[in-house]
Amino acid sequence: MDTLIAPNLNVEMYRNMTPADRPPYPDKHLQFILVYNESSAILSASNLVDRYWSGTVWYYNDISDFNRDKAFVATKTESGVCTGAYLERDKFAIGEDSGLLQILGLVEMPDADQQELQCLGYACQHDDSLSTLSVFSDRAHLVTGGMDCCIKVWDVENLVSTHSFHYSHIDVVTGVDVQQRDNSIFISSSLDSCALMWDIRKSKPAHCILEKDGYGLTAVSWNPTSDNIIAIGADDGSITLMDIRNTDSILLESLVFSRPIHKLVFNPNPERSEQIACCCDDVVIKILETNKNYNAIYEDDRHTDFVRGLAWYNDELLSCSWDDMVLKHTIKSPMT
Repeated sequence: MDTLIAPNLNVEMYRNMTPADRPPYPDKHLQFILVYNESSAILSASNLVDRYWSGTVWYYNDISDFNRDKAFVATKTESGVCTGAYLERDKFAIGEDSGLLQILGLVEMPDADQQELQCLGYACQHDDSLSTLSVFSDRAHLVTGGMDCCIKVWDVENLVSTHSFHYSHIDVVTGVDVQQRDNSIFISSSLDSCALMWDIRKSKPAHCILEKDGYGLTAVSWNPTSDNIIAIGADDGSITLMDIRNTDSILLESLVFSRPIHKLVFNPNPERSEQIACCCDDVVIKILETNKNYNAIYEDDRHTDFVRGLAWYNDELLSCSWDDMVLKHTIKSPMT
């Protein structure tokens, strides 16, 4: 009888490879897109199919073309990247699957007329993947949530957590979003079926504003033009609209998709603040009017894999997907 050969004798070889030794593999699974202005945008992707779950972040100084070859600069990360937010035009924070919070920025290279993306600081205080982050209006503090059920508030300059709420939820924290004109208030959602309102100035900083029995909450968005209106997505495909001044009464609730909501983004234009863009674990994107019973004014299914990122700019919506595509959506008129 022949001696059995262990099937994974090559594991040690792969484990000891340096990044330079690894074969190149394009990160095509786009995770999020951010737009600061017409000359500053960020695109990120994760490698979800190779042996190494790394990531890439591209910085663009022109948003007319998101071809990866047209990026101004790019940098690799040691784990997947699934969330991020701007701090300044050339400085932003990203959250990685390793639990790492990293600050990246454009830096002038000495003795060279060029710039590159460099790490300006990092900290790893989450015990699992960092799944969501949001920056307060002072740009000096941000809040993160992760798969470790923990929420942290950070001092950006020193990259230390000023508040750590361990087991703030009893399941994965899926979303956090701050109140735009406040540096202490934010909302969080979780697969534990609860959405919490937070005020870190209080001795008991959190209270539940929505509990959806039997369904996890998967996304949350605070209307940037209103201090009071929030939208919460759930894994049954529904979206709930609430006014935080009266959480006992729901403004609107509707089943929008047949799959879990992934992302919700209000239109930041004050004249169109009732519009909300949404995507789910599918290829479909919808833009709804929250003042008209979630009437869909736009729908698109050109993506061929899960849509992960949405970003508004000048009433145009940008989307990115695991299909390696970035699409622009112009809302011309309501659907007929």
